[in-house]
Amino acid sequence: MKPVTVVGSINLDLINYLDRWPKVGETIAVRETANSLGGKGANQAAAAALLGADVTMLGATGKDSFGADVRQQLEAKGVKTQLAEYADVSTGMAFIDVVPDGSNIIRLAGGANNSLSAGTIRENAAQIERSSVLLLQNEISLETSLEAARIARKTGVLVIMDPAPAPVPAWGPETFTCFDIMTPNAEEAGAILGTTPQTLEEAQDAARALKAQGLKGAIITMGGMGAAWAIDAETGALPAPKVKAIDTVAAGDCFNGALATRLAEGESFEAAIRFAMHAAAIATTRKGASSSLPSREEVLSFLSSTGG
Repeated sequence: MKPVTVVGSINLDLINYLDRWPKVGETIAVRETANSLGGKGANQAAAAALLGADVTMLGATGKDSFGADVRQQLEAKGVKTQLAEYADVSTGMAFIDVVPDGSNIIRLAGGANNSLSAGTIRENAAQIERSSVLLLQNEISLETSLEAARIARKTGVLVIMDPAPAPVPAWGPETFTCFDIMTPNAEEAGAILGTTPQTLEEAQDAARALKAQGLKGAIITMGGMGAAWAIDAETGALPAPKVKAIDTVAAGDCFNGALATRLAEGESFEAAIRFAMHAAAIATTRKGASSSLPSREEVLSFLSSTGG
């Protein structure tokens, strides 16, 4: 299996578990707090590493204690790191509120993630060029992501873009054509297309519409409903395995890390999507971001129990 490279964000997550959403101007008690490694890039890298991929993370931290902490946490999960350190900015942070049904609100302080430059990516071009899959997200500058995509595409590396947070304004065809596969959730697809899919059938239509923008294909994740895709000449949809979700933070990141892992192993898109949905489903049954990510053995066992 050739390596997976992740270019993207690294945060320290500060998580509050609430009994309910507060009203505007209201103060309520927090039931439980936690902190952990986060950032969509770091979560994707950690997910892939735990699932057996050879993963390297290209990103940035501040030259502070948080930066040292997140680097150590990445490496403890099996992720190789090539991280820029900036003395004049802090490590990125995310402030996450979660209510009992697992839904969440996230506020981001980009910090060093905003300083990760195209020049730094060029300095690490060799790592991207020897990969099989490049994973990107929208928590660093688009210019930096596009530089990584350009390097990857020159050597035939598959480029997967998770457009989260949703791009505002929506990207045009000139941006879409820099990526191979796009993996938005329903809300992100809606922000790009102007219409949010509500069913798996509508998600297939949305995937086709995204593909028509110049992509090799698109996969729309629909949470507990499942996922739908249009890739090359193939379209399809799969229902999600049933679990009791308590925290959906990082479920999408887990999906992307799992997807990249199986594609790097030579699996078909449908088989990789099925595996990724089972991995993400397990993540929703646990609290936290990187702390919720499953092992390969857990996912394979879950797949077997559901007939996958």
